[in-house]
Amino acid sequence: MNPIRSLYDRLPASLRSGFRSIVPDGLLRWYAHQNTDVYLISYPKCGRTWLRLMLGKAISQHFHLPETEEVLFLRSNRRYHPDAPRLMAIHEDRPMLRTPEELGTTKTRFRGKKVIFLARDPRDVIVSSYFEMKNRGRLFGENPYEQHVPTFEGSLPEFIHQRRGGFDTLLTYYNIWAQNRQLPLDFLLVRYEDMKANPGGELRRVLDFIGLQAISQETIDEAVNFSSFQNMRKMEAEGRFQSGMLKPANQTDQESYKTRKGKIQGYLEYLSPLEIVALNQKMNARLDPYFGYCTDPQTASK
Repeated sequence: MNPIRSLYDRLPASLRSGFRSIVPDGLLRWYAHQNTDVYLISYPKCGRTWLRLMLGKAISQHFHLPETEEVLFLRSNRRYHPDAPRLMAIHEDRPMLRTPEELGTTKTRFRGKKVIFLARDPRDVIVSSYFEMKNRGRLFGENPYEQHVPTFEGSLPEFIHQRRGGFDTLLTYYNIWAQNRQLPLDFLLVRYEDMKANPGGELRRVLDFIGLQAISQETIDEAVNFSSFQNMRKMEAEGRFQSGMLKPANQTDQESYKTRKGKIQGYLEYLSPLEIVALNQKMNARLDPYFGYCTDPQTASK
């Protein structure tokens, strides 16, 4: 472990917080970037919490680490064990707060880093994002919820078609990463739908990618079971974790849970046939077929 980081980690929490408050944000971000081996990047609502929990459980079991909230959710890029990579999970470029034109178009800063890019069907993402913004905003004190209040008050169609954080932003963000995927040291695309179909196989792919091939199948199976939708919903309902990362805004309202539904093609329950046609047309016309979400066979085969 970096000796400076080791010394910092031994400081009382109050001193660490005070230190961070006087250090410029740019310097903190630069230092964190220098000490990150692997980035887990996604647009919000692509299943990142689920993947983080599977990874954190597998890593903690394999290296016999304490199963704290920080370890299970990979909440820092600390090197928890000499043989474990330093991972950081981010919604890079805060795309949910930007218009398509405001998104950064180059990812040169990720040269020399491994990148796991987690994607999900954009139609499911935009519906899930709507409920997250509308129902869960008050749980958070960090982006995209700085004001501790819901960040959107309109209807689902209004949310989908807004310029800032709407469907166009989502498609543009995916495309930018598809166009930049050769820049990182190594790049791995993981799709939510593939995790649903074969969570153990996808977790093995990710662990192999980050250099943890030694983790056993037994440990992977345990991580998958621990992170199942049913167990995550149970832990969320019981309030096992303190942060808003896995905590309902209203225990009686299913739409306010982090583990809301987790379905594939859940958008069919919320969008009209005409709205679905409009989104399909946008995807076929604009989304890079690299992700495999195009609904037009001719577009998907390009």
